[in-house]
Amino acid sequence: MLERLSVRGLGIISTVELEFNGGFTVLTGETGAGKSLLVESLKLLGGQRAQSDMVRTGDDRLRVEGVFTTDPQPLLEDILDDLGIPRSETLVLRREVTEGGRGRAWINDVAVTAGTLQRISPFLLSIHGQHEQHGLADVNVQRQLVDNFGSHQSLIEDVARSFARWRETASELDRLRSQRATRRDRLDTITFQVQEIESVGPAVSEDEELRRRRLVLRSAAQIAELVSSLLDRLSDGESSVVDELARAEREMSAITECGVLLEGGVEHLSAARINVEEVVREMQALGDDANADPDELEASESRLHALEQLMLKYGPTLSDVLEYRDTLVSERSELESVEEKLDQAEVVANQALVEYDTRAAALDAARSAAGEELARAVEGILARLAMDGTRLEFRWQPRAEASSPLVRGGESVAFDASGVEECVLLIAANPGEEPRPMARIASGGELSRVHLAIRTVLRKRRSSGGLSLLFDEVDSGLGGATAAALAELLADLARNDQVMVVTHLPQVAAAAASHFRIEKVLEDGRATTRVAALESGEREAEVARMLAGGELTESARAHARVLLERS
Repeated sequence: MLERLSVRGLGIISTVELEFNGGFTVLTGETGAGKSLLVESLKLLGGQRAQSDMVRTGDDRLRVEGVFTTDPQPLLEDILDDLGIPRSETLVLRREVTEGGRGRAWINDVAVTAGTLQRISPFLLSIHGQHEQHGLADVNVQRQLVDNFGSHQSLIEDVARSFARWRETASELDRLRSQRATRRDRLDTITFQVQEIESVGPAVSEDEELRRRRLVLRSAAQIAELVSSLLDRLSDGESSVVDELARAEREMSAITECGVLLEGGVEHLSAARINVEEVVREMQALGDDANADPDELEASESRLHALEQLMLKYGPTLSDVLEYRDTLVSERSELESVEEKLDQAEVVANQALVEYDTRAAALDAARSAAGEELARAVEGILARLAMDGTRLEFRWQPRAEASSPLVRGGESVAFDASGVEECVLLIAANPGEEPRPMARIASGGELSRVHLAIRTVLRKRRSSGGLSLLFDEVDSGLGGATAAALAELLADLARNDQVMVVTHLPQVAAAAASHFRIEKVLEDGRATTRVAALESGEREAEVARMLAGGELTESARAHARVLLERS
């Protein structure tokens, strides 16, 4: 339930603070006073897209805050847990929009996105206005109404999963068919590329070793000369470094045997000798490399060129070349067995389509039954709203599509994740008439009453109460006895939910438990919206104004008193 609404800097609203009670509340006032802005403020809390031109001229931003109390709702609590918002019986929703168009939102002081408000708002608030009424012409909205009434979520999820499974199998079938169509050319290409790679026979990192070897071979003469000189100096010549270090090591050992303590001298000389001997071995190996066959350089250059050509085409590394070869071999094996796989894929895809059709048919049957039940319930409500004898029909039918693989009644029909059959809401507003699409023949008043009747039935279907229902201009085109019936219906809804109604009908205003008057006034030369909670005497004057439409007369006041006393 909405307990408090605070609006600042929205349109002509400077500052408005409203305290709401449960039950039935009406908001009345002249056209242009700001009633629609209060509706917009609640839509902003519901996550509606905000525009910078909504900010009041001269203000740098608009702010809307709503305080809601909630009943325990597991789904809502799961969302709050995901957002890291502590569970509470009170939720404070805030929305802020700057004059530059930048928006921010919070739930219980935790920053969230407008999309999060859209997820949360259905558990708190439901707004019904002329836009939603005209939405009844949308076949998707009509289908959703029936699904909500029939609680078809589980069936819908089954159909969606089956459709996803069929689409996956159909995609694989299309892929294999494409493979079969291009198989011969592709096999020729694969054979050529595999032979090209295998004729070279590359090994991982072989190119790196060849580049290192090429550097040695290109400077072989110089390296051999330098190695020979270095070996002569280190180990082969007279008084070589190795010999001198060994002699120094022996002499250092003799000194220690005389009882003189030295700080690791022998160990340092020994380590130096070992390191030099390691260098000698490395130089000997390098000398062997440098003394290789003179033709080896040409062979290395040729081999490296062949490897680099492969890497240019299939690389960029030899590992990638070998991986590509393995992929080609695997694809060749698949292409050679494509006919067998194609047969199997056709069986699997057909099975998936049959499974989809079975589940979609179950959903179709459930929708048909729920649509009939919903239509009868709505007709009962419409009878109370001076539309007795009105007949509604939710008509379900598939849509032909020549390329579709799904066949019903000998005809290919369209299908998707939401099912097969489309919904058309038909209405016959007068006895003896044939039902026709409501979107084409319903008047504004009839449309608003059908919309209210559907929403009333759906709300009664809901097991839990506590939702805030806002009806804006729901009384369009109504009057007289129908207005009184509408007031009674709204009051009936308010037994379980908080009902807020923006209305121009005195019968509706008189039936409410709480009444706010919205008016436009001048403050410091600027128009601004003011909202006042009306007491009994003030309510009488406001209802009388709505009845008279101009100067208040005693007869209008008397009529207003009668309406208020009946409520």
